[in-house]
Amino acid sequence: MKSRDGCHFQPQPLVSETNMLHVRLLRSVSRSLGSAVLALLVVTLGSGSARATKYAGAFMENGGGARALAMGGAFTAVADDPSTTFWNPAGLSGMDRGGIMVMHSERFGDLINRDFAVFAQPVSWSLLGGTGAGFGISVIRLGVEDIPFTEHLQEQLDTNGDGVVDDGELRGLLDLQDQIRFKTDEELALLLSYGENLGRWRVGGSVKFIRQSVGDYSSLGIGADIALLRPAVWRRLDFGVKFQDLTTTYLSWSTGRNEQISPAVVPGLAWRQPLPRWDMDLTLAGSMETRFENRGVADQFSSGTLSANAHLGMEVGFSRKVYLRTGFDSGWGAGDLTAGAGFRLDPLTVDYAYAGDTLDIDEVTHRISVTYSF
Repeated sequence: MKSRDGCHFQPQPLVSETNMLHVRLLRSVSRSLGSAVLALLVVTLGSGSARATKYAGAFMENGGGARALAMGGAFTAVADDPSTTFWNPAGLSGMDRGGIMVMHSERFGDLINRDFAVFAQPVSWSLLGGTGAGFGISVIRLGVEDIPFTEHLQEQLDTNGDGVVDDGELRGLLDLQDQIRFKTDEELALLLSYGENLGRWRVGGSVKFIRQSVGDYSSLGIGADIALLRPAVWRRLDFGVKFQDLTTTYLSWSTGRNEQISPAVVPGLAWRQPLPRWDMDLTLAGSMETRFENRGVADQFSSGTLSANAHLGMEVGFSRKVYLRTGFDSGWGAGDLTAGAGFRLDPLTVDYAYAGDTLDIDEVTHRISVTYSF
């Protein structure tokens, strides 16, 4: 995920994986310069006012499944494994068997832990009178340990009583370093998904329940995604689109602060080309994650309130057992490059995904997912 402008480390809830870059820097400083300097940086980063909630719920943005992530997240029109509950729930109606997928990844050593788990199952019944259907249950979790909190020290630091801790007063943290409190951030999302085949179109949706907590603060929220998938819209070209957080997802915090996750539209295309002469299969895919919340230069393309990130991916399968993948996620630089591989020995599939150093801090990301089909 790209670094976002305006994301501050603060005692208010931390909802973006990229916000944790601050925590990484703080821990590095702590190891090299001592905890006094660490405390100084904590308040410096936390002294800014809270920005708009344009990145609320960002811990969900990368979805899950090492296969999809190795293809740069260009999975809206591919949508044919259990991770489709996130990328395009309409794909659930095209699954011919069920599956369980689990994925784990770590960033900045073991500072940020992120997990994705999904159960998907085709069913013989339908809600809309279609010819096939499927449902899925997914969980996304992000956890961060040892987050420094300093808001309780403001009165002690504000020696002139003007309500603002200035640069000179920050030096007082050198005497208060043993009073810094360390807490945990945990962010959870539960997705209940359903897809159904209606003629040439597949339709689907997800209802998601969100709970975030950091220290003594917590939030609850609920939202919905709607998606469409049209296989073979032209020859071997598949089309898909997801309307994410369609009605706007609201998060209500115990602090009295409310956040909202604005809608996004993610159209995608995928071309599937069998190569029987070599017993190979080729898939080329692309999607465009489009938002309307004035993210500006934080996203790959922007104009006014509109911004977008492009996702491109390729998968080459050999004998439907070994797979190589690559792609670009939200940019064309070396840090945006993704890659991976997969090995299938029915009923088990193991996938690996590599993500480049998007934050330019010599930190790449490795993800592994395991799928059991039944």
